[in-house]
Amino acid sequence: MIAMSKDTTLTIRLNKNVKSKAAKVASGMGLDLSTAVNMFLVEISKTNKLPFTPTGPEFPDIWNDNPQDIADFNKSIGLTDDGRNYGKENTN
Repeated sequence: MIAMSKDTTLTIRLNKNVKSKAAKVASGMGLDLSTAVNMFLVEISKTNKLPFTPTGPEFPDIWNDNPQDIADFNKSIGLTDDGRNYGKENTN
């Protein structure tokens, strides 16, 4: 296993119930939330995509990599992104 230096901090706000439930799931796998979040971020940085498909009424079905669908969704929420850079977002 490659050791990675940890030289930055991420602070996030989230729903208390989500945090509690996620901590229980992570704990059941022998992980703390910090390790679980690190694993998530490493995975998306390696693959340049989410390791799952968001579902539910709050997530429209735009996760099919169709730039026009993404552009239409972005326009509907007031963003000017045309969707052509999907998957090529700046990771800095």
